[in-house]
Amino acid sequence: MLTPTSTSRLGLALATAVAMTFAMRAHAEPFLDVGVNVSRIDSRIALEPDWTSSNSSGVHIGLGVRRTLSGGNDIGVRLELDDIDSDALFSVRAFDYRFNRSERFAIGAFLGAARLDLATPAYGYYFGGGVQFKDVLAGWDVGVDLRRGDKIARDNLLPSDPQGGSSDNFYDLTGLSVYFSKRF
Repeated sequence: MLTPTSTSRLGLALATAVAMTFAMRAHAEPFLDVGVNVSRIDSRIALEPDWTSSNSSGVHIGLGVRRTLSGGNDIGVRLELDDIDSDALFSVRAFDYRFNRSERFAIGAFLGAARLDLATPAYGYYFGGGVQFKDVLAGWDVGVDLRRGDKIARDNLLPSDPQGGSSDNFYDLTGLSVYFSKRF
């Protein structure tokens, strides 16, 4: 669930992305993604010897910019917000590459970082790939991405956290997002 703190952080991130969009307007194409995600979280909590799993579905929102390279493919950055088991997953696709196979079809890959908003934040690597069907409607694309958050780690700092064993809790995220993408 989104909290007031996570909502204000999202607002700041979106305002920054919008400012970057207008600063680069002559050369970059801004876009907004809206859709859903289905995710599996594998957790290893400090004192537990085994990994546990849970499944979740929720809202997916993304905001990014991309520019076309000389070869006709695209490179960009994207900020994402996902509802994962009532916790916010903030992710940055620092490298978001799209290989345009035709005017209507593209294959993409990305690499970045993720922050899972738990009692104390958990941070880790974020990567994946997907396909995009372009101009399904004028200015609208449909995307399907497979993504992975690897060893997203949270320190056990709170008095309510398990004491002893590992000083970290680890979370692996595997998910699928399906979204509409509006180009501006």
